[in-house]
Amino acid sequence: MSEDKVPEIVSLGVLNVDFVMELGKDLIGKKRLGKRISISAGGYGGCQAIAAVRCGVSAAAVGRVGTDIFSYQIKKTLQEEHVDCQFLRETEGDNTGLSAIIAEEGKESVSIDFLGTNFKITNEDIDQCRSAIQQAKLVMIYMGPAVIEVAAHMVEVANQSRTPVLLTPTVFTGLREGLWQKVDYLVMNLTQAADLCGLPEENTKTARIAAGMLSGQVKKAIVIHMDASGVLVAENGVLTTLDVMPESKVVDYSGATAFFTGVFGAELVKGSSVQKAAIKAHRAAMLCMAKVGTYASFPTIQQLKVL
Repeated sequence: MSEDKVPEIVSLGVLNVDFVMELGKDLIGKKRLGKRISISAGGYGGCQAIAAVRCGVSAAAVGRVGTDIFSYQIKKTLQEEHVDCQFLRETEGDNTGLSAIIAEEGKESVSIDFLGTNFKITNEDIDQCRSAIQQAKLVMIYMGPAVIEVAAHMVEVANQSRTPVLLTPTVFTGLREGLWQKVDYLVMNLTQAADLCGLPEENTKTARIAAGMLSGQVKKAIVIHMDASGVLVAENGVLTTLDVMPESKVVDYSGATAFFTGVFGAELVKGSSVQKAAIKAHRAAMLCMAKVGTYASFPTIQQLKVL
């Protein structure tokens, strides 16, 4: 994307390279044989932006990478996906974020993150893209451990510009007072909803409790992706469950929430209602979950057009 073109969405989140290792069933002595390994760009920030662009909405990724070979992988992938990379910054002497994803048939995937340069992003990095935030139609923010304060600062900048904010939180302690009231759209998955409630169960009941806890606090809507149980939308004090898919095949959760968020945000920018945007995002996420991996599981532009 040309740097003189203002992106419709500005996306903040971690930028990682994903190592997806699929385990096989065979053993040689005490060694377990792997089935397949793939290496690709990942992380919430980049994946959200890719999803938006595949839906036909221009997007820029904000974040930090190192000067190693993995930073090249991230930038190359984002550029090939036509994501605006003008707000990617390099940090000398530190490693680009890495994520090891271990996938095994019939079991939930295990992810191990090494966030590296994601911890180096600063409020000054956000200030450098203030003009783009002011002119954007939406800001998408992944608020994880590496970017808590920076994400809160981006919310403030967006509010000053009256740019709508879509937030996906994975931490719920130590947040700035009054944060939820500055968020237009709060997007979560079942795990995040359970964490918000402080409950161990990840189910539709927990999702409704989480939505109820924050209903009326965010500006517009709470949306919770509940896998095959559908998508829960809390809007104007009303909770609605949409698009239940009980027969869906789920093999890997990696990347599904980030892609959900990107599609949801893009559809809002294109003028869809919250419910229509949530349904399309849910269907896109379910396609992600039917395949192993993150980037490799993303629906194509053609697939997204017919959802």
